[in-house]
Amino acid sequence: MGKKWIVFFAYLLLSSFFISSSSAGITKESPLPIGQTLSSSNGFYELGFFNFNNSQNQYVGIWFKGIIPRVVVWVANREKPVTDSTANLAISNNGSLLLFNGKHGVAWSSGEALVSNGSRAELSDTGNLIV
Repeated sequence: MGKKWIVFFAYLLLSSFFISSSSAGITKESPLPIGQTLSSSNGFYELGFFNFNNSQNQYVGIWFKGIIPRVVVWVANREKPVTDSTANLAISNNGSLLLFNGKHGVAWSSGEALVSNGSRAELSDTGNLIV
């Protein structure tokens, strides 16, 4: 019976780790850093940073969650990958999405938006990133 409890507690510990690494949304106060992901509520899609062939180049994209190998359906910064480990995806004061390459400035932007300071980005159940 002792082994069952150990397995149960290990499961709870791992579950809480995976739940805590998934963010509910991107806001000005809560950008999405490398290592965290944003999941759709139905669990089919995930947004975050990824790389190809273990390179240092990081891309922001949306992929089907839980499918191996990863099937990426959208990439934000295809032409300009980031390499700084402190890179993050954030929302500006005017509501546009900004990909910061650490201390190197903005690597990608969704363009100008005229949205209030309360902007939020969420991943919909259809795989669309909605600001």
